[in-house]
Amino acid sequence: MIIISALDNSGQLYGADLLKELKHHLPNEKFIGIGGAELRQAGCELIHDISDSSAMLTGVIGALRWAVPVYRKLVKHIKSGQVKLVILIDSPTFNLPLARAAKKRNIKTLYYIAPQTWAWAEFRTKKIRKRVDKLAVILPFEQEYFRNHNINAEFVGHPFINHIKDKPTNNALLERIKNNKGKILLLMPGSRTHVIKELLPTQLRSARQIKSRIPDLYIFIAAWPAAEALIRNIVNQADFSNEQINIFTENHNTIIQACDLALAASGTGTLELAYYSRPMIIMYNASKLLYHLIGKHIIKTRYLSLINILAGKELVPEFMPYIKDEQPIADKAIELLTTPQISATLADELSKLTAQLYAPSPASKVASLALNLINEH
Repeated sequence: MIIISALDNSGQLYGADLLKELKHHLPNEKFIGIGGAELRQAGCELIHDISDSSAMLTGVIGALRWAVPVYRKLVKHIKSGQVKLVILIDSPTFNLPLARAAKKRNIKTLYYIAPQTWAWAEFRTKKIRKRVDKLAVILPFEQEYFRNHNINAEFVGHPFINHIKDKPTNNALLERIKNNKGKILLLMPGSRTHVIKELLPTQLRSARQIKSRIPDLYIFIAAWPAAEALIRNIVNQADFSNEQINIFTENHNTIIQACDLALAASGTGTLELAYYSRPMIIMYNASKLLYHLIGKHIIKTRYLSLINILAGKELVPEFMPYIKDEQPIADKAIELLTTPQISATLADELSKLTAQLYAPSPASKVASLALNLINEH
């Protein structure tokens, strides 16, 4: 028996890729754990389906209602003596205690997608060193960082880049959009309800200012299907007509390729923008009070967006962790939309940046690490 624990949508998707690889080598092995639809379809017997109860969607209190009993069920399996390996994917608040339970019983643990202790919560580094046998990291600099802390880490490539490469482009839609005259501004407010509520009104106010100075501007919104109703409600409250804003719940990669600039919530969506070399402004609108009370004392990185952390400089404008005024956002957006040479230089640097993240088949590499640990067991 092998346990796989993935508590968010992207993590369970990468877990599904990994499980498919492991099935080639271990066709008769039983896999159980936590995940979503893709992980179930790949052959994992889910103790809990996170599709409707991701911690990021329900909040901490909502997550505790299911996380505690699910954790106990997994520990019960660990105590059974039948578990050969525990595979943990991201979500350190849940997965590091699970790693401790496995370590107590001398069961090997593989951690895929490392906790970002280089950015904050460095206390977890010691826990990783004590509890994890192998760490598969997805950012190039993480291998050296964790090895310097005496953690057995290996860079396997960023699985999101591979997923982007495999996405088909809707060429008919792309051509139709490109035939329109005028610039295209894409709003990417993220997928989490609380982020959309905090960020989209700011993006819309910024878009209004940009359009007042670039009248032939088209405004698109990339919306996850589950958030479409919320987004339409916010747009309606902002008093934009349907002719001014187009909301897309699919073909996001095509819309990204068509845009001239994106106002994007901080997150993996910025990697997709970078992969397609699209200029962007990265935004987040957290609590100003909480940041000054807590955040600024625990965050260690100079930059907050992943793109700029990877670049080691402010490659793209970032307005984080909260937004004081939309005017600077609008000013920067207009500069990028009206200065082709700046956008071209930025596009070139983004292309080089994402090239560093790519490695052929991260899932195959992680599967090899898993098989090595099983053989050791």
